[in-house]
Amino acid sequence: MSLRLLHVVAVFACVLAFPAAAQETAESPDLGQDEPISFGGLVQTQFNTTSADGVDATDLALRRVRLSANAKLSDFVSGRLQAELANAAVGGSAELNEAYALFSFAPPLQVLVGKGGRPFGVVDATTAATLIPIERGARFRGARTVDQYRIIEELAYAGRSVGVQVLGEVGALPLGVAYAAGYFTGSTGEEGNDADIRQFAARLQLAPAEWLAIGLAATSRAFVQGDPPGRGGGDDAFPSASGADASGETRRGAGYALDLTAGTYGEPGPYVLAELVTGTINPFRDERFTSAQAWLAYRVGGLGGRTGNTLLAVEPLFRVSWGDAEGPLDDFDGVLLTPGLNLYAAQNTRLALNLDLFLPQGGGDTLTS
Repeated sequence: MSLRLLHVVAVFACVLAFPAAAQETAESPDLGQDEPISFGGLVQTQFNTTSADGVDATDLALRRVRLSANAKLSDFVSGRLQAELANAAVGGSAELNEAYALFSFAPPLQVLVGKGGRPFGVVDATTAATLIPIERGARFRGARTVDQYRIIEELAYAGRSVGVQVLGEVGALPLGVAYAAGYFTGSTGEEGNDADIRQFAARLQLAPAEWLAIGLAATSRAFVQGDPPGRGGGDDAFPSASGADASGETRRGAGYALDLTAGTYGEPGPYVLAELVTGTINPFRDERFTSAQAWLAYRVGGLGGRTGNTLLAVEPLFRVSWGDAEGPLDDFDGVLLTPGLNLYAAQNTRLALNLDLFLPQGGGDTLTS
C-alpha cells in the first residue's frame, strides 16, 4: 500500500454563513426565530486534490451554495424553503433542498409536512454549517469508495425526503427525551431520483446531561428488484427504488443506528460524535452492512497579539469512518481517516483544512484527497 506522497495535499474549504436569524439548518426543523420572515444562506468554496487516476489532480468548486427563507406565521404555523444553487453555477439546475410546513401544537407534539431530513442518525442530522470535518463521508473524485456515510446515504436510510413527521421534546420526562418519527416517499439519496420507497424512520434521543446525548434510530424502506441505480451514477452495487420497473418484486430492508454526542458545538473544549449503523444493503441477495463513524475535536480560543484575536477559535480534529459491506461493495469498502484543522473567523465562518486518507479493505493503494 503506497501513500503516494506527492498527492498528499490538504483539502481547503472556506465556509461563509450569512448572519441571519435562522442560519443553515439543513436537517433541523427547529426554526428558532422571532421575526415573521428571515433569510439565511451558506456558501462553501472547496479546493481539493486527489490521487485517483483518470481525473484532474486538483479541482476548485462551489461545493454548497444555499439560500434559505423561513416564515413564522404564528406560534402554531411556520415554514421553510431552501434552494441549492451549486449545480446551477456549473451549468446544471437549481434544486429545492427543503420545503416544509411545521405545525407546533406544543413542544412535545409538532407535525412537519414536506421535504426535510429523515430522522436517522446524528451524522446526517448535523447541519452543513456545523460539520466538524468538511464532508460527512468519503468523496474522492475518480474513485469508488464505500465508508459509513456513503452506505447510508446511497441506500436512502439518511438524507432529505418528502413525507410527514411527528416530533417533539418531552420536557415532563427525565433524561431530556426528544423524538421524531415519519413516513416518507422520498428519493434514493439526497441528490437521487424521485421514488416511492414507502419508508418509515424514527429516532429517540436521551440527554442525561446538557453536554451528553444518546440516540437510537431505525428505518425500513421498500426496494424494487431490477430498478436502475439512483445517485450512484452507474454503481449498480446499490439497489434503488426509482420506480422505473414497477412490475419488479418488492422487498423491504431495514437499518438501525446508535449514536452519541458529547460536548457542545461552538463551545471551548472537547467535542465527540460517534455513530454505529447496521442493516440491509440488498434484500434480494440477503446482503448486509455494518459501519461506524467518529469525530473528535477540541476547540480553543483564537490567536492574536495586542490588537486582539485575529481568530475566534482554533479547532484540531480527527475523524474515522469505516464501512464493511457484503456483496459487490466488499471490493470498495474501507476506512477513511481525516486529520484536520478549523480556523474560525466567526461562529460559522471558517477556513477548514482536511487531509482524507482512504484505506481500501480489499487491498490497493491508499487514496488521498
